[in-house]
Amino acid sequence: MCGRERAPQTPVEPGKSKGLFIFILTKITDARIMFEPSGIPLILLDVTCLILVGLPFFILTPQHNPFKRGFFCNDESIRYPLKDDTISYQLLGGVMIPFCLIVLLCGEFLSVYLSRIKTQPLGKKYLWCLYKAVGSYVFGAAASQSLTDIAKYSIGRLRPHFLAVCKPVWERINCKTGGYIENVTCTGDRFDVEEARLSFFSGHSSFSMYCMLFLVLYIQARMKSKWARLLRPTFQFFLIATAVYVGLTRVSDYKHHWSDVLTGLLQGGLMAFFTVSCVSNFFVQPLEPVVSQAEEASHSLQESPPAGNHYGSTD
Repeated sequence: MCGRERAPQTPVEPGKSKGLFIFILTKITDARIMFEPSGIPLILLDVTCLILVGLPFFILTPQHNPFKRGFFCNDESIRYPLKDDTISYQLLGGVMIPFCLIVLLCGEFLSVYLSRIKTQPLGKKYLWCLYKAVGSYVFGAAASQSLTDIAKYSIGRLRPHFLAVCKPVWERINCKTGGYIENVTCTGDRFDVEEARLSFFSGHSSFSMYCMLFLVLYIQARMKSKWARLLRPTFQFFLIATAVYVGLTRVSDYKHHWSDVLTGLLQGGLMAFFTVSCVSNFFVQPLEPVVSQAEEASHSLQESPPAGNHYGSTD
């Protein structure tokens, strides 16, 4: 069920329980006001926050101008050959993003459907829950990618295949002293050379871990049935294994150093935890109307069937 704040579970006086129940219904109504004309400013505020969080990504990526870091002539970690990507950027985004959205679409539909109240329409409730879930996911993804790009373009660490892409003019480089070479003339493709300066930290690793751990936490919050005792951790295992595999391919493809991948996995995991705990309401318990013991007894008497029809009687 789409999470809400839990009302305090303390008995109230008979005269006050009705007012408290009306207050709870008012909070639910206020939560859905976003889909009314008066809720447009709230949606615009959410979109503005999303744009601000993703601003570093949208500014740094088109410029493609990382910090120009030099290297040591005896540095063997940047002398690896250039290989094709096992998992390209297009493949990663083209699979991860639709997969996450499909899981959220189906998960929220089942959650709302199974917790439905016959007197309430499902449409607005489903849209509200879907808005919260997808909005949280996109917000966290934008924040994760922005942090990744800030690190990449600020540090400018050289990829393991940097020299294979740069193709420097060694005749102009004095490597006899084995010192630090700062000004290097590369003869390779300019875009590829700039791309080879974006090793730290791995964007593949951070994005895949963010997406997969986000789904792991989402499944943990939604799949609470007894029959899912082993099914849930099985799904979660394969999700985490997928993220780890993506990171490992970046090392075997000589696109990143192992520390780049490890940092990317940690960053993506932390962003997923932050998003689920601070932005989403997946683990917030649903509202429960609070009534007094006196009213409960009154309702029980009113709803009791006539004498002779007590199907649950033990007499």
